[in-house]
Amino acid sequence: MDKRKSATKKIAVCGVFAALCMVILWVGGMTLLDLSVLVVCALMTMLLVVETGEKMTWVYAAATSTLALLLLPSKLYAIEYILFAAVYPILKLHFERLPPLLAWPVKISCLDSMLLLSVVLGQYVFMAGEDYFALSWITVGVGTLFFILFDVTLSLCISLYIVKLRKKLKIGRRG
Repeated sequence: MDKRKSATKKIAVCGVFAALCMVILWVGGMTLLDLSVLVVCALMTMLLVVETGEKMTWVYAAATSTLALLLLPSKLYAIEYILFAAVYPILKLHFERLPPLLAWPVKISCLDSMLLLSVVLGQYVFMAGEDYFALSWITVGVGTLFFILFDVTLSLCISLYIVKLRKKLKIGRRG
């Protein structure tokens, strides 16, 4: 009975986070805050990894990704959400287990692959045009710098949550 109650609680938490994520994405897609909103959504994904485990977070990522593709007016924004705020925070869990000298090249190659996929989908699937998405060394360089900042910020925020906030909020260990 206790396992069923724990699973129900995890599903409820994921459902609340999914609804909140969709509202945040909708508002962010209508403003100039779209990249900032993706960081907030990525942090939400990381919190779910901590509180519900990887398996439930994949379910959350699949549900919110599907909803983003169906409900958001900009499909390119939905793709950015899927790659950088739904999938990457879960993959980060595995990358962090690698030695740091190996983890960073793996993270950056993951970013470059996601960036390339975004550009290809933007140009050839969603027909955004070459002016909208131009893959250049500048794009890759700025994207890599932004990504490093994004990754470090996610790590610092989740560490702060685990070490300080979780105890103050009296949130129990995941079961």
